This record gives sequence, C-alpha cells and structure tokens, in this order.
Amino acid sequence: MAAVVNELISSVLQVVAFALIPFVFFLFRKDKSVSFLKYIGLHNTTAIAMRYAVYTSLLFLSTGLVIIFFDDSIRAIVLTPPSVTGKIRTIEAEEVAVIVILLVALVKTSLSEEIFFRGFISKRLINAWGFSIGNTFQAIIFGVVHVVLFWKLMNAGIVPLVFIFSLSTIGGWVIGLIKEKYGNGSIIPGWIAHGLGNTISYFTIVFIL
Repeated sequence: MAAVVNELISSVLQVVAFALIPFVFFLFRKDKSVSFLKYIGLHNTTAIAMRYAVYTSLLFLSTGLVIIFFDDSIRAIVLTPPSVTGKIRTIEAEEVAVIVILLVALVKTSLSEEIFFRGFISKRLINAWGFSIGNTFQAIIFGVVHVVLFWKLMNAGIVPLVFIFSLSTIGGWVIGLIKEKYGNGSIIPGWIAHGLGNTISYFTIVFIL
C-alpha cells in the first residue's frame, strides 16, 4: 500500500501547488465578496453542463483510444514506464493499481488542471480579451504544456506530439466552452469530463492493452 500512500500525498500536493497561484491572486483582489472556491469555479453548475461534459468526455475518449489502439508510436508512449500508465502497469497488485488510477485520474490530473487552467487562466484571459480569444488561448496553453511534458519525459516523436497537442487543445477549448456558456462558470463539468476520460483511458491502457 506504499504506492497508494505516496500517490495520495503526491496528488494532494499537486492540487495545492496548482491552486497556489490562483490563491495569491485571490488575496490581492479588491472585490472580497466571493470565496476562494467561487473564485476558482468550484461551485454549483447546471444539469445541461454536466450532460455536455459526459458527452464530451466519451467523444474524446473514444477518439483517443482508437488512435492509441491503431498507432504503434502512440501506443508505445503510453505503455512505457515514464508515462503515468506505464508506471501504473508496473504495480503488481491489481487492487493497488486501481486505487492509484483513481487518485491520478480524478485528483492529481483532472482536478489540479481544471483549477489552474479553467478556474484561473481561462477566467483571466476571457475577462481580458473576451470569450473567443481568451478561451482559444487557454486551450492552446493547455495543449502546449502537455506537449512539453510528454516531450521532456518520454522524448516523444512528432506524430505522438501532434496527437497530444490536438486532443489536449481541442478538449481544453470544448471544456472552456461548456464552463462559460452552460455551466455558470463552474469547473465541475470540466472536472467530470476530464476525470471520466482519464479514468476510463487509464483502466483501458493498464488492464487491456
């Protein structure tokens, strides 16, 4: 169970780290009428936004898994130890692997990234430049960050990097759209979409591929 404890600590620390910059900005705001959770979008959303989040997650999930199954270079990346799923595949106890997958998929990646990218960056850019430009820029930043991480950790080739950038950028744009246009500014639909997609894809890669 050491792997579970380590991953729990790592997940909590990552959420705190990703929330730290928004918190600093929050402290220096002139308007003190909203709480920090409201400021980063952790508040009630709408039923239609939740439905759109599930549909979006399943659409991007199916697209990503089809490409992973049929492209050898991308499949090799997600199976190698430097990747998240590659590391989880090295865990011998299945029940431990399941708990680690849930922590990584639902907390470490999806929650922390939604807080920072949609709850903070997206809001700042949209307030400054309007929805169209702001949402597009936050999505591009989201895609570039994923490309840099994959390239540095796994020295991925051009095809996997294009795939990662495209899927991350388009996914980030759609989640931003749902948040702003249908979800009352809440990051919960994005968290659901992000977390659901990560969870199913991680389980597929770890236990089926």
